[in-house]
Amino acid sequence: MLPDLKTPLLWALGLGLVAALATAGIERTRAAGARADLASEKADRAKENTARALAALVDLQRVVALMASHAKTQQENVNAFEKRLKVLDDRRRTVVAERDRLRQQYAAFAARDRDQAATDPAACQRVADRSAVLAAMAVRSRELLEGGRLVVERRDNEVQLLLDTVKNDRALLAPP
Repeated sequence: MLPDLKTPLLWALGLGLVAALATAGIERTRAAGARADLASEKADRAKENTARALAALVDLQRVVALMASHAKTQQENVNAFEKRLKVLDDRRRTVVAERDRLRQQYAAFAARDRDQAATDPAACQRVADRSAVLAAMAVRSRELLEGGRLVVERRDNEVQLLLDTVKNDRALLAPP
């Protein structure tokens, strides 16, 4: 009897099939491990991205709070400046009214001198003319003095506004 050749062939085929199945199982395990590593890496990246986004949000909230504070302080500075300008404008109107009152007063004084000068025309006319000139000079001097004061105070207010603005901007730009 001849040995059955099918049996070793079947055994070889069986062994080949088992080896192929084992190799396929190993490859599937490796692929599953690679997928798990990839998923783990994606999860780590997502955590890092979330942490960065939260840090950016916290920083944005800080900047928004600083900007709101800056805007509020700036508005307060401008309001104070406008209030000081209004006070100066009110004072300017008072100065103008006072100037007009003084002009009328000096004009009345000069007119009274001229009326009294009717008895001695030459001497009294000189006094009246001198009074009118002195009155005009006094009024003009007062105008210049008050006008200069108002200009200086207005500039002082502008400088104060600029100083407050710089201080406010420095507070905004200061490191946290």
